[in-house]
Amino acid sequence: MRLHNLFSTLLLAAVALAGTRAHSQAVINENGATPIFVDSQNGSDLAVASAFSSTTNVGTSAAPLQSIQAAINLANTRIQNNVATKIVVKPGVYRESMDLEALPSGSSAALTIEAATAGAAVVSGSNVVSGWQKQSGRPSVWEHSWQYNFGTCATPSGWPGGIPSVTRRTEMIFVNGHSQTQVMSSSSLKAGTFYAGSGMIYVYPSSGTNMSTANVEVAVRSNILTISGRSNVVVRGMTLQHARSCINQSGSVVNGSTNVLIDSVQAVWNNWGGLAVTSSRNVTVQNSNFSYNGGVGFQGFELVGATLNSNKSNYNNWRGNLGHFYNWGMGGTKIMLSRNVTVNNHHSYGNYAQGLWFDTDNKNITVNNVYLSSNYLSGMQLEANEGPLVVKNSHICNSGMGITVLNNAKLTIQNNTFYNNGGTGQLYDADLFIAGRSGGHRITDWQTGQSYDLFTNNTVVTGNTFENTRTGQFVFGTYLSGGDWSDFANSLNAGSNRWFNPAVKNVFKLPSNHQVSFSAWKSAVGTDYSSSWSKPSTSPAGACAIAAQ
Repeated sequence: MRLHNLFSTLLLAAVALAGTRAHSQAVINENGATPIFVDSQNGSDLAVASAFSSTTNVGTSAAPLQSIQAAINLANTRIQNNVATKIVVKPGVYRESMDLEALPSGSSAALTIEAATAGAAVVSGSNVVSGWQKQSGRPSVWEHSWQYNFGTCATPSGWPGGIPSVTRRTEMIFVNGHSQTQVMSSSSLKAGTFYAGSGMIYVYPSSGTNMSTANVEVAVRSNILTISGRSNVVVRGMTLQHARSCINQSGSVVNGSTNVLIDSVQAVWNNWGGLAVTSSRNVTVQNSNFSYNGGVGFQGFELVGATLNSNKSNYNNWRGNLGHFYNWGMGGTKIMLSRNVTVNNHHSYGNYAQGLWFDTDNKNITVNNVYLSSNYLSGMQLEANEGPLVVKNSHICNSGMGITVLNNAKLTIQNNTFYNNGGTGQLYDADLFIAGRSGGHRITDWQTGQSYDLFTNNTVVTGNTFENTRTGQFVFGTYLSGGDWSDFANSLNAGSNRWFNPAVKNVFKLPSNHQVSFSAWKSAVGTDYSSSWSKPSTSPAGACAIAAQ
């Protein structure tokens, strides 16, 4: 029986590896694109009205437009005439929202929005606010009239109740480029914080800051980039910041689009999400940074054919952390209901949640050469996915857990390094934690309507290194029991792994919290006989360190 299960599992692994190679990505011809230049300091939009008739130099390098949206409007006219267009955005801060709406059918020429200097063209959701005055009786606190009443965002449908108000707020203030922490009462103000009251806003800046001369930016726009129903679009080298988006919403969104390339973009310091790509096909996101966002760095939903290559999503969910809210729709990178996705050479560290999360109804996923370190919850979470899903050649380190697997079928974990995960006081501490709903997790395929009862089975774990550093950590853990545990254990194919904890040997946590040694682990699962209990000759600590990334 065991040989039959082994053969079946190896076959499934082969299918998984083969089925995830042909992932789609954006292929866009930008050659020969007609340029439009934008300059926030020296440009003008006044001549745009005549740009469709006799005026031919509007948007030239010598006579640039002032706003990116004016350039988009002009570019849309050209694209409808099948003229590929590149908007070149000169360095500066553009305090506006960009909207690329759907065009008539047949308008397929490429549109590129590209920073003339990568990172120096900043689209910001904030405005500069001057005229701050010291508050009477509190010389360390500065005040300003407050015309906005954003209030508290509604809890998203299906989310738990009781989410703290501070997690559902959208106000953000930056003083000389430094984010100030929001507090919920005037009495809570201290250095580095602000409070939005009724009709007034108060800032207690760091020592030595003169608010009357400081550059004070206040977030006022909830969306700064929307690409909807488009094809053949490139966004390159732009910085997208300070969108005051509500909980579970992103400041920049690509929706219902095809053949989109996001290249060398920074979506940083937004109130909830950095960038969301939803209901889109053939998407490539590369060399980009989705960090310091209040909820989630990058979010993918209903992607069909996507390549994520050489991106970072670090230090996200600071807004959730203010309300001690960690485990719902936040983290470094989260992907749901997607098909044929490759994540390669990715870094997610320091997030107040999961680093990389595939949540529900994902198929044909490959994760290769990723670094997930120092995340508050799991380095990686795999939840309710049909698979196949392959995780290989990666480092998962220094987090609350390594990989958490919840009702995930056809998973291959191969040639990875797990180091120093667990022992952080979280409920479950292990390098590899297998869990899920008792009796399976029922989902409905969003494309076909077919329903599945998902169990964690047909798992392949080969060629990995699992190294703890102290007591309180486990190389393997589970709370499965009964048929759920038998389904996992009897279909597991494990081998050529290296397991080690320098402090204790009983670090395999089996059902009913039964903690056993390596020898008992092999007996319990009936596999992994080619593996060893031994310390690696070279410590992975250096490769796992954030500074090394």
